[in-house]
Amino acid sequence: MKSCRCVEDAHNFLQALANVSRLKILSILQNGPKCVCEIVSEIGISDKLASHHLKKLREAGLLEEERDGNFIRYSLDGKEIEKGKKFLSEIIK
Repeated sequence: MKSCRCVEDAHNFLQALANVSRLKILSILQNGPKCVCEIVSEIGISDKLASHHLKKLREAGLLEEERDGNFIRYSLDGKEIEKGKKFLSEIIK
């Protein structure tokens, strides 16, 4: 049996991804940093809902944020995404 910590980490990673809007956000951010207004216009959800999904992705460690004037620009945290891939590969061999 795989270590419990590895299974927990994989669960948290997958839980963050277990939403179509969050997957769309991650896909959009592959092309570079975006603010909420850009994300909203690309996937067609409200600002409030986009902020909710961004918070979930941030809490999972999948996003980085940087203030740009009045805006916060979100980008992928490549290190954390690689960790998530590693968790999965350790569990599913």
